[in-house]
Amino acid sequence: LYMILIAVTLAVAAIPEGIPLCVTISLSIGCSDMVKKHVLVRKLAAVETLGSASVICSDKTGTLTEGKMTMVNMYTGGVAYDVEGKGFDPTVGRIKREDTGKDAGSDVAVRSSLLSAVLCCNTTISKVKDSETGEEKW
Repeated sequence: LYMILIAVTLAVAAIPEGIPLCVTISLSIGCSDMVKKHVLVRKLAAVETLGSASVICSDKTGTLTEGKMTMVNMYTGGVAYDVEGKGFDPTVGRIKREDTGKDAGSDVAVRSSLLSAVLCCNTTISKVKDSETGEEKW
């Protein structure tokens, strides 16, 4: 069935007027698959964005409530680590080995993994003043 859909999609996509039809069919099949897995979708734009996601992180209720994610665990060099901290503040927190609890901020495996993460990311962290409280936050 999937291969037939792809064949029809490619045939129809050769005609520019058929592109909206192909997108609609693809999204409806994706939505029906998600309904079978009991996924709650409130906005169609969210479904379109999920098409390019390879990892989906959610909170304990199973919903994506805010676009802010922080790392709490990592696994590198065959060792598991706990990451402690407060929100996005880079001045607070540490990385420790899960098995011994020792500080692992200077471990070569940890530093190389974090370096590769930094080099592959274009995210910036800046301090801003909260308009309601006047407090500076990361």
